[in-house]
Amino acid sequence: MKKVVFISVAMLMVSLLGFSQAKYQPKVVVLFMGEKNPTFDESKFPDCEFYYTPGITAEEKKAKTVASAGLGALGIKGTERDYDIDFSGTPEEAYATNICEAVFFDKNGNVSGLFRSAKNVCTSPKKNLKGSMDFVNYDSFSKDYIKKEKTTKAAKKAPKKPKHLFDYYGSGFPADFEVVNANGEKAMVSELVTGNPLTLFYCLYLSPGIDLAAGMESGNEKKGTDYINDNINTVKGIKKLSLLSDIEYDIFGNKVVW
Repeated sequence: MKKVVFISVAMLMVSLLGFSQAKYQPKVVVLFMGEKNPTFDESKFPDCEFYYTPGITAEEKKAKTVASAGLGALGIKGTERDYDIDFSGTPEEAYATNICEAVFFDKNGNVSGLFRSAKNVCTSPKKNLKGSMDFVNYDSFSKDYIKKEKTTKAAKKAPKKPKHLFDYYGSGFPADFEVVNANGEKAMVSELVTGNPLTLFYCLYLSPGIDLAAGMESGNEKKGTDYINDNINTVKGIKKLSLLSDIEYDIFGNKVVW
C-alpha cells in the first residue's frame, strides 16, 4: 500500500513540476509577420513575448503539392498545397531581408546563432573545412552566453549577398523597424533583442485563413468534407507553429497542448 501511495505522489509531483527545462534560458521574442491571427492563443506560450506588424500583408503563391498531414492524421492519404509568400506593406524593412527564422542575439544586439532544435544550434553561417556548418547543443551554447557572459565578435564589414537574417552574424538587424504587441504597445525591434545576455528572436507567418480551433471541434454537426477541411486547416496551422512549440518545450519544459 505504501508503495502505491509513493508512486502516486511521485507522479503527481512530476505533473506539477512539468517537463525538464534548460538550465540557462534566453529571452524569447516572437514576431508574426502581419496581423495577429484571431485563433492564435498567446497564453499557450507563457515564456514568449509576441509582436506583430499589422501594416504588412502577404500573398501566398502555390509552390508545390505535398502529402497532407491533416488527412494523414485521419488515416486518409491525400495532398495539400505548399506556398511561397510575398510580403507587401509597411514597414518594408521587415521583409527586405528574409528574417523568418529563429536567431540568437547577444547582449549587444548582434546575431550570434541559429536555433534549429535543442540539439542543433548553428554557431556561424560560414562553412568549416568539411564544407558544413558547425553545430552545438543548446545547453553548451546558452552556458557560454548566459553564465560566462560571452558576446559575439562584431563583424568588420557587411555580409556579401545576404539572403537571411543569420547572414548578418556579428551584426545587428540590417534595418530597424517598429513592431506592436496585442495590447497596442510599440517597440523597435532592435530594442527587443538588445540588453539581455541571450535573446532568441523567432519570426514567422501564420495566415489569417488558418483556424487553430475548427479542427478540434466535433464533426457531429458538420458535413464530411467540411470536417476534413477544418482538420486539414488546423493541422496545417499547428505544423506552422511546430518550431515555436519546440522552443517552449525544449527550453522551458512546457508542452504545448492543442
